[in-house]
Amino acid sequence: MCLQVDLAYKKVGDGHPLRVWRATTEVEAPPAEVLNRILRDQFMWDPSLAKSRVLARLDAHTEVFQFAANGMAPLVPRDFCVLR
Repeated sequence: MCLQVDLAYKKVGDGHPLRVWRATTEVEAPPAEVLNRILRDQFMWDPSLAKSRVLARLDAHTEVFQFAANGMAPLVPRDFCVLR
């Protein structure tokens, strides 16, 4: 399997030294399946994920999500709570 990824970056004139990066690729899957993989299967693609859970479903399209991410030593794991 050959995966083609296009990478591009640009320097933004805001005085900050970082560049804005963009990566694109084509995925042979329906958009709903890709979104579900990103939202529900983070443990499969994010090696820094320690644990995660949905705290509350506010409606059909909104939830409060909590996760812990392992940091590089000597940093301790960080806890996040996001509305998504």
